[in-house]
Amino acid sequence: MIAATGPTKRCDKDFLLKYHQIVTLSLSILLIVLLGIFNLTSASAQRTGEQAEMDRLEQQADDLAAQSDPEGAALAVGKAAMMADLLTRKAQEPATQDTFQAASLLYRAQELGLRALALFDRTGGIPPAPSGVCHYLVQSTKKTNTSKDLLQKSISTSVPEEMTIRRENLLQKNSGWGNFLKELYSDFECQET
Repeated sequence: MIAATGPTKRCDKDFLLKYHQIVTLSLSILLIVLLGIFNLTSASAQRTGEQAEMDRLEQQADDLAAQSDPEGAALAVGKAAMMADLLTRKAQEPATQDTFQAASLLYRAQELGLRALALFDRTGGIPPAPSGVCHYLVQSTKKTNTSKDLLQKSISTSVPEEMTIRRENLLQKNSGWGNFLKELYSDFECQET
């Protein structure tokens, strides 16, 4: 075998050095691209997870209210409102932001209404209700109306179907909650303010 000497040995080192730099750069670019894809995927999964958690808390609040636990329901729906606030800040499209903001307002309205129920029970449960209970109901009604107005705003046609369905569900819940508040206000014999 003939040993490489002189210029041939130097060319091999230069070639290997350039080849090593190119391979290192290519691997670095590949790693950056893969990390970018991973971050996009996990951000999407996290967003879905946050929406799922908000929905779970809303369901928990509904279940607790059905079990005559207004304090527990108020706590759960308050947490759902915090999740909706988080999703509002993270949303990119205005229609999606409006949807989550409307959800937050509706959840806060429910929280106030449920706290009014709990307070009414703690104060004896006999009408007329104390002014604090009626104040909660008035504030709840205001938030419900603001939520409804926000949901009824015209939205662009580029809204994802998931948001359209969520808006329709929120509008139905909003309408039901508004009627429930009117009944409570009357049943509690709150004075007009």
